[in-house]
Order: sequence, then C-alpha cells, then structure tokens
Amino acid sequence: MTHQGMRVAALAVLVVAVTFPRAHAGTAPGWNDVPALVTFATQSIDKDLRACAKSKKTPWDIALIVTRDPKTGASKVQMPFPPVGVRGLTDEEKCLLATVPKITLPDLPVGIDRIIVGHTVLADGATPADPDKDFDPWRDPAGVIGSIVDDKQKTALGACDKKARTVRVILDLSHRKTRVWLPAWQFHSAKGDGSTPAAEAKVKACVNKVIAKWKPAVLPKAMGELELAIPVSP
Repeated sequence: MTHQGMRVAALAVLVVAVTFPRAHAGTAPGWNDVPALVTFATQSIDKDLRACAKSKKTPWDIALIVTRDPKTGASKVQMPFPPVGVRGLTDEEKCLLATVPKITLPDLPVGIDRIIVGHTVLADGATPADPDKDFDPWRDPAGVIGSIVDDKQKTALGACDKKARTVRVILDLSHRKTRVWLPAWQFHSAKGDGSTPAAEAKVKACVNKVIAKWKPAVLPKAMGELELAIPVSP
C-alpha cells in the first residue's frame, strides 16, 4: 500500500459511524442528501455484511471510502484496509473487503474526488435512528463547497500559479473542528524524491493563504473527510 493509501486508511478508521433513517422504498437519493443516500445504498448489502461478521454484535460500525475512478469517473466504494501486519487477513476481513465494493453509489459531485462516510450495520429489521444534528449543514456537500469555493476564491487560487492546475484540498474532522489543509504530494518534484521545488513552495504558500480564510461548518462524525479537486487557471 502507498503512503497516501495508508494515510487514508488510517483516517478512515477514525470515522465514527451513526445510523441513518431508511430511505423510502423506490426512491434513489443523490449526493444532495448524504444520510439518505448511504442508507439507501447499503440496504441491499447489510445482510451480506452481517454474514461476513457473524462474531460481531449488532449494531457495529464500518467506514466506507468513496472515491472517483480516474478512468471512468464512477464511484468506487472500499473499506479501510485492516492493519494486518504479518498475521494476514482473517476470513471475516476477506469477506468484508470483497463485499463493501458491491455497494453502488452515484458519481461523486463535480469537484469532490473522495468522501469518507460511516455506516452502522444493524440487526435485521432494526429501525435506524435519525442522523445527528451535526449533519444538517452537510447533507449536500457539493452545495456547501460551492458556497465556499466561489468564483472569487477560484480566481485567487488561479493567481497562485502561472499555469493551470488542479488544487487538491482536504477537509477532515479534527478535535471537533473542520481542518482545511493541502496534501503535500501535489507540490513535490516530478523526480519522485519527495522534495518541493522553490517555485512549487511559493505556489503552496499562496494557496495556503487563500484556504486559510475558509471557515466551513464542523463536519459530522459520519462524514469525516472530503478531498476536493479544484481546477483553476491564471
């Protein structure tokens, strides 16, 4: 696993899942209502998840890492890779790793390339609780991001470089606050040695100055991380 993949997996493990209300039969929620979407998408797979983990006492929580396939644009769903070390994967872990990708979700909203959400696996027939109040301002993440990263902000980001680029920004939950930060790898040298060229260091400093002004609402515990992909040009 790459260093980036290990970091994502580690973050995902920290996501605390909550239960979402069941969507009405026959409806297909979109990314403008994340709690309803996750509930709807997992209804058909919960039986298999319970079968994978018969030793777990319901309810139990699982983190779902939703990413955009770079080739097709479709959403891929994975779970954090277990920290197995030298012992190898258990049968339960193998089953879960094979089952979670069967979850079908619509394409992620434009500008968001990864969302980590939590899901609570309940006993068969159990009634889910309503989502926490902290989900209210984040039901529609694309709408929230669009209100923050408006044309003025995109212009400011574009002015940081002489060429067009896609700025990657991470939003995650840290100490009950939404942390906004830049993955360092996007500024690293093409040599692959992990160094940051002087020109890229200037771009990074400029972008950091722009995003430091963003004040997003506190992320809900059941949506612990988003990766933004913001195309900008000078």
